[in-house]
Amino acid sequence: MKITAVRIHNLASIVDAEIDFTKAPLKDAGLFAITGDTGAGKSTFLDAICLALYTKTARLRGDKGNLIEFNGDSIKLNDARNLLRRGTWEGYAEVDFLGQDKQLYRARYTISRTHKKVTGKLKVAEHTLVTLPDETLIADKSHTIKEVESKIGLNFEQFSRAVLLAQHEFAAFLKATGDERAQLLECLTGTDKFSRIGVRIFERHKEQVAKLEAFKAGLESYTLLTPVELELQQTKLTDLKAQTEHTKKELTKTEKALNWYQQATVLEQNLLQAQQTQQQASSALESIVVQSEQAKQAKQALEIKDNRSRFTQLTDQNTALDQQITSLKSVDHLAVINERNTALAKHTELLNNANEQKQNAAPIIAKARELDSSIALQTQAVKGTESQITKEQSQLDEFTQQLKQSNNELELANTDSTKGQQWLNEHAQLHVLAKDWSYYQQSFNTYLNAQQQLTANAAQSQTLNSELAGQNDLLNAQNNKVQQCEVALSGEQSTLQALNTQLNEFNAEHCDAQLKSIDYLKEQRERYGQFNAELKQSTQRQQVLNQQLNESQQAHTLLNQHLITSEQALKGSEYALNQARLRASENVEHLRTELRPNEPCLVCGATEHPYAVNQNQQLNNLITDFENTFNIAKKQFDHAQSELHKHQTQHAVLTAEHGQLEQVIQTAKAKQLDIKNTMQGARTELNDLTPEQLEVTYKQLNDQKAQYFEQQKRQRTLQTKVNELQAALKAEQQVQQQLSNKHLELTHQQNQITSKHSELSAQINELGTTLNSQFENSDFWQQLQANTLELSELHEQVTQYQHTQTQLEQSQKCQHTANEQIKQLTPLVSKSEQSLKVLNEEFVKAKALLNAVQSERSALFNNEQISADDYQAKLTSEQEQKQSQVQASQKAYDDAIKQRDEHAITLKNVEQRLLENSQELATLEARYNQWFTDFKAQYSNATHKQVKILLTLSSDTIKAHLNQHEQLTQALTDANAALKQQQLTLEKHNSSDKPTQSAEALSTQLSSLHEQQTQLQNSLLATNTAIEQHNQNAKALEGKQVELTTLKTQVEQWHLLNKVLGDATGKTMRNLAQTQTLKILLHYANSHLKTLNKRYELTAIAQTLDIAIIDRDMADEQRSVNTLSGGESFLVSLALALGLASLSSNKVQINSLFIDEGFGTLDSETLSIAMDALDSLQAQGRKVGVISHVTQMSERVATQVHVAKKPGGYSTVEVL
Repeated sequence: MKITAVRIHNLASIVDAEIDFTKAPLKDAGLFAITGDTGAGKSTFLDAICLALYTKTARLRGDKGNLIEFNGDSIKLNDARNLLRRGTWEGYAEVDFLGQDKQLYRARYTISRTHKKVTGKLKVAEHTLVTLPDETLIADKSHTIKEVESKIGLNFEQFSRAVLLAQHEFAAFLKATGDERAQLLECLTGTDKFSRIGVRIFERHKEQVAKLEAFKAGLESYTLLTPVELELQQTKLTDLKAQTEHTKKELTKTEKALNWYQQATVLEQNLLQAQQTQQQASSALESIVVQSEQAKQAKQALEIKDNRSRFTQLTDQNTALDQQITSLKSVDHLAVINERNTALAKHTELLNNANEQKQNAAPIIAKARELDSSIALQTQAVKGTESQITKEQSQLDEFTQQLKQSNNELELANTDSTKGQQWLNEHAQLHVLAKDWSYYQQSFNTYLNAQQQLTANAAQSQTLNSELAGQNDLLNAQNNKVQQCEVALSGEQSTLQALNTQLNEFNAEHCDAQLKSIDYLKEQRERYGQFNAELKQSTQRQQVLNQQLNESQQAHTLLNQHLITSEQALKGSEYALNQARLRASENVEHLRTELRPNEPCLVCGATEHPYAVNQNQQLNNLITDFENTFNIAKKQFDHAQSELHKHQTQHAVLTAEHGQLEQVIQTAKAKQLDIKNTMQGARTELNDLTPEQLEVTYKQLNDQKAQYFEQQKRQRTLQTKVNELQAALKAEQQVQQQLSNKHLELTHQQNQITSKHSELSAQINELGTTLNSQFENSDFWQQLQANTLELSELHEQVTQYQHTQTQLEQSQKCQHTANEQIKQLTPLVSKSEQSLKVLNEEFVKAKALLNAVQSERSALFNNEQISADDYQAKLTSEQEQKQSQVQASQKAYDDAIKQRDEHAITLKNVEQRLLENSQELATLEARYNQWFTDFKAQYSNATHKQVKILLTLSSDTIKAHLNQHEQLTQALTDANAALKQQQLTLEKHNSSDKPTQSAEALSTQLSSLHEQQTQLQNSLLATNTAIEQHNQNAKALEGKQVELTTLKTQVEQWHLLNKVLGDATGKTMRNLAQTQTLKILLHYANSHLKTLNKRYELTAIAQTLDIAIIDRDMADEQRSVNTLSGGESFLVSLALALGLASLSSNKVQINSLFIDEGFGTLDSETLSIAMDALDSLQAQGRKVGVISHVTQMSERVATQVHVAKKPGGYSTVEVL
């Protein structure tokens, strides 16, 4: 991490400043100083860095967070927005830095007020992070801090320890707590895995304990039957199986009888449905008789449809043409032409008048332009003078207000200065404490705490000695109890092991499997026999049906051939009859009378006419013969069709019965095959046994199982006794372990108390000697030792003293500033008043001249407020408007002439078209009348109105109606055949195997049997489940004991690990690991400390994260770092900071270090050594900035950032 630039705008005393470390001279300087007077704003640079990166500063971190009214804003004292410079509405801090990923970023923290006004309320600060150089936004608002921490690798607390050491924070790492050091070291070295290991140990221990408790709870659910209960359950199981078998046979018999009634019901429903279908088909055919007849007539009328459509179209056209002719003859074109000629003459006259008016206005417009220019110049002069007066008046008011404010500030500062000096003189004894109160407060606090701890330590040591003696006696007695329990447990375990060996030799699962296999084998053999008998009966019936179907198929072929022959004969006789009737029709006879010899026929074109002679009687006889032949053929066809339909019904009945038998046979075969496959797949040596051998095997297996259960009962008794002994042994061992742990803990506490007592005594003697030498005659020191004065009360007195000193310095600064401002403002007020008087006189003269010119200009256009350009544009617009009117009138006149000629041509064309349409209408009407005469001859009731209705039907509608008639006729034939088939099927079913009982009685009996079977199955399942559950629980409990022992061992192991290393946050493991990191850090720090001060060496206290100092000049005495003086603390803290920089290079590379103050506590020789150490960091590529007002240090550092304090409360920044 490396800071490359810092920018400040309106923060504290700095208005605008930029420190760019990528530009000379800072680019090439590894060490630079930020110098300036006290209060100039040097530390503001560190505040700006913290604000831009983390939105808070080290100086405001410790302030209280209570809301107060401060400078018009209700905010907290520790709110970073307090740093916004007074009198401004916006300020920001901006930092460019190089992240751990080697990418450049810019963080910005902006403070602003509402409405961009100084008096506006403070808004919520804006915090953003962008990449460089493209300035792409990465995060804003609350997300920015997390992104900054990820890019830098440090949070604010870690940053303030390793990178930025602010005032009063330089020794922060040195005097930090163990947890704070561990967190910083973990981040810098990337060893957070130890924290995760500690958390994982804690979680794993918790999981194992939960697993053990769940396992114990699970064991309580395993229950076993007593031998008597087990024997009763087995007897009950045998009885239930026999009852279930008998109930199955009764169910099969009842279901078969009930199926007869169900099939009869289905056949009756099918018959009823066939009757309904036949009735519906007949009704549907009758309902469309009229519609079908209309469709036949409409089909014949289609040949005249085009004639009628053309007739209607021409009639509508003639009506429209008559209306158009009437409209054209009603227009008076002569009146329109005269009217438009008059308008043209009027508009021409108006155009001439407008041209004359425009020529006369030219001189007036020129004069108006001249006066407008003069008015513009005079107006500009008046406004300029008025603006100067306003500006000068504003400046005079500002100077007057500033002078008044400076006088008030001077008076207030004089009063505060007098009061503050008087209070300081009265409390002069606090002067020494106020100079370095943090050091003296720590010393007083350490001294008083050490005294309290020493007293408590002595009392605790005496109590522990008594407890330790009693604990020894309890531990010896408990060891004897544990030995007795172990001996008793060993004997019972030997007996139990021998019995377990006998039980393991018998395979209970195999025995149960054999018994179940025998039961299953019996059941499958019985089912196979039932299916075999059913298959034999169905096969015999199927053979009879096959013979009947073959005979029916042959008969069907003969009947079908006979039907085809009859149909052909019927069609031939029908065709001959129709031809004869056609030749004898009235229309044909009429045409024949018109034929002339040797002249062509109008129909066929022939010149010979054999039927022209009178042959009416012969034709009538011929038609009669054809009708007789057609009627005979029709009767033969109907008889053949009826015989075929009857035979189809009988054949369908046989086919249905054959299909049902085939389904029954296939079902029986499939079930037999399933039984064979099942038995073959699970084939064992039991399949080869006869029924008698199976019964013998079944009895032997039951005897072996009963003997096994008796041994299990004895095993459970022994196991219970062993478990009780194990529980007792474990309880005694736990008590033994607890007593041992307690003994070790008391011994360790006793050693710690003894060591602590020695440390506290040495610390009290050392601190008492030091403080007595400084405050022996001070009242507050004597009161503290006598416990009559609390340290907090003394802290309030010192704080008030420091605050009063600060206020006195501020009052003196205000006096000086106010006097300077009064001297500067007094001559400025006098000068501004004189300038304002001169400007007012100039304004009066310019205003009078402007009014005179404006009056002359208003008189030119009759006092009308209009510019010369607008007046000229007005005349031009009127001229153009008149010209447009003349052109429009001329065009209207020409259009009237043209329209008169066009109307004459159109009228002639329309009259010609009307004549042509009338001729075509006469021809169409003649053709229609001829067709209607022929149509009426065929349909005597036909009218012209009916023809119109027929013509409205489309071809698709006619075709649909004819197809519907044909389909319904066929549907009626099919329905009659189906009805006959259903009647035959029902009669056959009613005559075969009708049950003796009624359907209601059979249904009641079946329900009773089902209920009985359900109860038996439930009882059988419950009994079998109880026996199986008993067997499973007995076997499961044997393996659960081993698993329980394993779980207990694992829990004990994880308990020890968690006790030593684990906790919910990983703190224990982290601190343990970071003690090693601290040793490495102290190694780095001591290497730097040898250069700075050879007297001291840092060391870690035992296996903790606490730091102590080894004093080489005091025979390697080890003492607390809190005993170091201010200068010594600075050198040790500097060595630690340099060590942290070296240590962090592995994980977080830190190339920037800022140190604020601390150098004033060093003498010249030590200061020189410290500067040499800082110079050595340049070789490592680090950039170190020190903030100090020490003259010697400023002279030693060549590159400086100088902060200069200026009058008015602001400072300037310059890089030297």
